[in-house]
Amino acid sequence: EAGAKAETATQQAKEAGIGVAAVTEAEAIRAERIAKLAQKAVEQVVKSAIDAGNRADRNAVSAKEAQTATVKTPTVEMATEKLGAAGGIIITASHNPVEWNALKFLDHRGIFLTGEVSEELYKVFRSGRFSLADGKSAGQLKEYAPAADDHINSILALDIVDAALIRKRGFKVVLDCINGAGSVIAPSLLETLGVDVIGINCKSDGDFFRNPEPSPATLQELADKVKAEGADLGFACDPDADRLALVDNEGNAISEEYTLALAVDLVLSRKKGPVVINMSTSSVVEKVAQKHSIGVSRTPVGEINVVDRMLKDGAVIGGEGNGGVIYPELHPGRDAPLGMALILQMLAQNGVSLAEQVAAYPPFYITKEKVGLDGKFSPQVISRLIREKDPDTIDVQDGVKAYFDDGWFHLRISNTEGVVRVIAEASTKEKSLFHQKTAREILRSSWDKQ
Repeated sequence: EAGAKAETATQQAKEAGIGVAAVTEAEAIRAERIAKLAQKAVEQVVKSAIDAGNRADRNAVSAKEAQTATVKTPTVEMATEKLGAAGGIIITASHNPVEWNALKFLDHRGIFLTGEVSEELYKVFRSGRFSLADGKSAGQLKEYAPAADDHINSILALDIVDAALIRKRGFKVVLDCINGAGSVIAPSLLETLGVDVIGINCKSDGDFFRNPEPSPATLQELADKVKAEGADLGFACDPDADRLALVDNEGNAISEEYTLALAVDLVLSRKKGPVVINMSTSSVVEKVAQKHSIGVSRTPVGEINVVDRMLKDGAVIGGEGNGGVIYPELHPGRDAPLGMALILQMLAQNGVSLAEQVAAYPPFYITKEKVGLDGKFSPQVISRLIREKDPDTIDVQDGVKAYFDDGWFHLRISNTEGVVRVIAEASTKEKSLFHQKTAREILRSSWDKQ
């Protein structure tokens, strides 16, 4: 992925390394090098973070080595766990534009830090009770080359993935990795599954030529290529390859919400168990789970919130409607290549096309937009205004979500950008747009009443 200016990232990591060391009592820190950020700059980031930890008030770091490579976020998560690291650092803007490049921190399980642990890290960082590393005392780096192969082999080893059946189907797939970190591992996995891969934007050079968020609005090139090539489907992942969007065999870029719905349908057909999704995910997942007589729990938006609930409930599958599939038998984290394997498995075992499989689900239409934050976001004021619309229920565990007999809308502050996300869903486009308009009007009215 693209990085911010090297000096800024280096300074951030130097200081953040103090917090990581103090919170985790780290013995090693692992990092993902993002493609567009220069290798030397990232090496300095990690070396400085390690040395900063060694110079912290607590004797937290005994080893001065870290593994670094250009790999996708899920690969770093799995490698952190496999190698017995005390934590991990991923330098990434995720699905956001380059200016949102930042640091993601993992615990020893390769899972994102909880809110409580993150706050502890921030307190250490904000305290200023540390000294920064200089160039003479930086730690050492070594590359863990097998990380991507480990990831691919772990997917192929899953009981739910029948590689021979997928190979027999002989899929042709157009793959768009937006020149991000998935540009190596995704083609390799698909080719191992016998897929005829037609790659576009798979250079891994960090040149994001379009909006990096994988959604129908950004995938016209992929849709056109699928249709022109007569491909069975198209896959598109975000820059760090933890989210997956789809184009069907007719060249239609379908909602990214279907990615999780398809994966849930496959997993529940093999193994019954709890399902966990976030507040903004389409209700189509609940309807798919209902078909298998399984209930669904919802959490606040954010991967760690979903993962935390999944681990507590013993969920067999979960994720987020943005294309993020979480399958704990592999690793409790979103994973685009995993989603590719599960969807190919679904189509192979059912003997259908993607368009046919999607047509089997109840119709839904979901709208998503961002609204600039022009006032205080007050769940109390917004809820009061919503009650005037006679909703069935209101949920305030993450922003405000209102349910009506013909759909719902959700208003929440973004975790990654300074905007309010407005999401609405109904069985038709007209109803969904109506709920979206209502939500937007209520949000703006809430600012006027403060």
